[in-house]
Amino acid sequence: MKLLLTMLSLILLAPTALAVDFRWTLGFGQGTLESTIKNANDSEFTIYCPQGHEDTTPGMFLHVKSIKPTLGELVTVQFIVDGKNHSFYSQEIRFKADTRANQWALRNFVNALLSSKQKSFVAEFPKYNAAETFSLLNVRDSIGADKKKGSILKGCGEDTW
Repeated sequence: MKLLLTMLSLILLAPTALAVDFRWTLGFGQGTLESTIKNANDSEFTIYCPQGHEDTTPGMFLHVKSIKPTLGELVTVQFIVDGKNHSFYSQEIRFKADTRANQWALRNFVNALLSSKQKSFVAEFPKYNAAETFSLLNVRDSIGADKKKGSILKGCGEDTW
């Protein structure tokens, strides 16, 4: 009996190892729709559409712990999806699709994420010689692959670009 109680208490006190699968999430707050993914390095990537604002210019945020851009620094980010390169110039950690070319680049990148058959994509930072990998689990549910409803960018005028 003592042996059974000892074994039971050891099992209950043992730390539990939980598998973490990083999935895309969708959120809405203060008029902005955000689709976000985190990775094991605690880096975070967000595609956003401020559809409830006067200025509905969509964009992306990319927080990487190992990269600390200076105020106003232009940072080159290359996203690799299915072996294809999608390059963006972000102001510190933010890319804003405020020109026709930036809107098309963002749309093409979102479509690449939605149509990917891979399990992950990579964000490369050539200047810093660094890269981060992010999961594509749940990306279609979060960003939106429904042809009738469109993607997360629809509320930001995607159909007029």
